Amino acid sequence: MSCLNSRERTELIFRLRLKRKLELRAAKRHPAAFRRNLRLTSDARILFRAIEQPWQRADFLALDPAWRTLARVGSQGIDKSLGTSAPIRRAWMERPRGHSKTSDMAMQIAWILQNATRQVAGLAAAADRDQAALIRDAVFRLASFNPDLCGELAFTKFEITNKTTGSKLTVISSDVQSSWGVLPDFIICDELCHWEKPDMWYSLLSSAAKKRDCLLAVLTNAGVGRGWHWDAREAARRSPRWHFRSLRDSQADWIDPAHLAEQRDLLPAPVFDRLWRNLWQHSDGEFVTLEEVRACRDELLRKRNQGQPGIRYFAAIDYAEKRDYTVGVVVHLEGNRIVVDRMDVAVPSQGKPIPVQWVEDWMRHVAANFHGTAFVVDEYQLLGTIQRFEQRFPVHRFEFAGSRGNHRLAITLRRLILHREVAWYSGCGAIDSVPLLAAGTRDSRTHPQHCLPAASGAVGPIGAETCGGQAVARSEDTLETELASLLLQQSPAGWCRIQHHQDGKHHDDRAFALGAACLFALEHAGRDDWLLMTEPTRGGGFNL
Repeated sequence: MSCLNSRERTELIFRLRLKRKLELRAAKRHPAAFRRNLRLTSDARILFRAIEQPWQRADFLALDPAWRTLARVGSQGIDKSLGTSAPIRRAWMERPRGHSKTSDMAMQIAWILQNATRQVAGLAAAADRDQAALIRDAVFRLASFNPDLCGELAFTKFEITNKTTGSKLTVISSDVQSSWGVLPDFIICDELCHWEKPDMWYSLLSSAAKKRDCLLAVLTNAGVGRGWHWDAREAARRSPRWHFRSLRDSQADWIDPAHLAEQRDLLPAPVFDRLWRNLWQHSDGEFVTLEEVRACRDELLRKRNQGQPGIRYFAAIDYAEKRDYTVGVVVHLEGNRIVVDRMDVAVPSQGKPIPVQWVEDWMRHVAANFHGTAFVVDEYQLLGTIQRFEQRFPVHRFEFAGSRGNHRLAITLRRLILHREVAWYSGCGAIDSVPLLAAGTRDSRTHPQHCLPAASGAVGPIGAETCGGQAVARSEDTLETELASLLLQQSPAGWCRIQHHQDGKHHDDRAFALGAACLFALEHAGRDDWLLMTEPTRGGGFNL
């Protein structure tokens, strides 16, 4: 503009302002015009229309007539441009991860709440409120970048309200009692394939039928199995009253091929196919195969009763009192791999839970025989033990139940196994031996139920099927067989975790203990190259 004279600059500014005024007027009448003018970041030059993909446009156009009917944006409350045919008010949109499910729906919600000429009420439902709140967060980011298009919207933790009309979106979770009897104008079911029970789906589906103009949209990734999720999907796919689209493979321009390659390396093939190729699976992806696990066995290694001078050891404990195994593991770094020095397992039986004393005796033994060992313990299981021991030994706290901790544990352990960067001895994790007592602790005469030998320097096999009333698992029950039986699950928010089959016969305690020890060793030995994993993120710009 520097080359223009004063009059020309004035005319240009007037034309630009007039153009923007007309764009804002069009945005009130049509969601497509609204989307064309949306800024995706604080940079006003980056508009949605510059990156909109054909598959996004097709889904938008399928639902635009229903949104406009709901908003009553035309003369006398009716938009005559819609014609006489009834708009589609049901949609099942199935996309791979990273393909803007939540963000696209946020644009539609922002438009209806901002521009409906009557008061409308909507629900955003998900497996939990944190997941459902992602839609609220996406609308909030849009409003912050587009105050001229979304200026009437006000936000609380679980609601979005139009300050003038009273139109509202409410975020709800899988609490079925909160969804029965509601009469919303539109319903968004986010990541339906991650909902554990169908009750809320049934209640919301029936609620949508109570209002003639109610719009119901399902946003989801491909699921697992052939249960009620699959039945709902197939019913939507076959119905002419539904807009159904399942997008195959990664098609978004903004997804980096290097990122996809990393995900393919980190995730089991079935999990990758479900998340990034949007292919339904018969079951969750296996964590690792038995062949991959056995490749980590080093026949030259032996279970160690004592450490060696000059080596830094790391130990982790996963404690379970009654149903699961209690596991203690000691590892150290050796060149480019992590070596398992010993893994001890205690198995409860009916009426014979594992006492905390077992853990404390084990920690004393390890501290006495593996000098300088640093321990990592779940503070929610063993807070009292941590408080008693942290003044004597290096004791660190690990949130075994936390999403981020479990994600890093699962992904790190799997990658270590695939790259053979972890090694263990033959029979590691077998329940055929017990840990030594440290010097000065009580012997087996005072703890007969544990079968702990006196501090004699030997660890021997238990010769019977039971020991002090506690069951001894078969010799085939080892770390290797446990790892090969596990699944890798992913939450709607993208967090991965190790999971065992829910049949009462499988466990994941040895894997968790080993994973925590490996993660702890890498972090405290300065090896952060394994830890630079892609993790789910929230906030920080418009999440496509």
